[in-house]
Amino acid sequence: MISVRPLDAPFGAEITGIDLSEDALDSAVKPIVDALHENRFVVIRDQALDTDRYMAFGEQFGTPIPHVLDHLRMRGYPAIMEVGNTEKQHRKEAVRNGAVFWHTDQSYEAEPSSATMLYAIKVPKQGGETLIADLAGAYDALDDETKERIDGLVVKHLYGAASGRGDEKIASPLINEEQVEKVPPVHHRLVRPHPVTGRKTLYAVAGTCYGIVGMDDEEAQDLLAELKEHALQDRFIYKHKYDLGDIAIWDTSATLHSGTSIDFADSEENSRLLYRISVRGKPRVYQ
Repeated sequence: MISVRPLDAPFGAEITGIDLSEDALDSAVKPIVDALHENRFVVIRDQALDTDRYMAFGEQFGTPIPHVLDHLRMRGYPAIMEVGNTEKQHRKEAVRNGAVFWHTDQSYEAEPSSATMLYAIKVPKQGGETLIADLAGAYDALDDETKERIDGLVVKHLYGAASGRGDEKIASPLINEEQVEKVPPVHHRLVRPHPVTGRKTLYAVAGTCYGIVGMDDEEAQDLLAELKEHALQDRFIYKHKYDLGDIAIWDTSATLHSGTSIDFADSEENSRLLYRISVRGKPRVYQ
């Protein structure tokens, strides 16, 4: 029987008592989706899925999104990314640790991601965690004056325009013009109602944001940096250490996330391999 239990953390829940390789997905997913929207992060323990079944599970949450960079797509499964330190492409630092900064998936697209999941195929003895920040909780904790100031503001986003790395408020713009053409600048509300629950949350205050419509650039960057610093307090962050067979899912409408730096695997016990699926739109149970 399925069980949903709060994590020993500021937010998030653990789900047990379900076998996604055997249970009917259309009926199994509803309690998972409900738990995800209530807790912003869930981890489903002890799963053993082949790639087709995992892809079918991901499709229950929305429309899978192939990454904008072709070389990050899994052969035969363009909507899956192999995240880790075991494959040939992972020898490159920029690929292996490319997600080691706070961001929200597809915030650089007009219709951004609604959920991202990572399925643990190999887990290292040490390291390889994912950090998740609760932007809904961060919004709730703002004072009324700040809420009034930011409600209604519209933020500019561009793929590669702001990396969030180090202490930089804004990163260098993309050099690759071909990539810029694929993903032109987009605008998103700074405070967004959740597409399913309607709950207000900050949105993507780190990663691709680089300005605010109608606001001086320096003032906008200062405000975004202030909100990022607020959202990344320990009281809003959960650090997930993977166990083999975990499927970790976070609500990208209400979170930021970051990988943690890892070296290329020199042994099986240091190997990390996660299969990533990011989706957009509402889960099938709401369609």
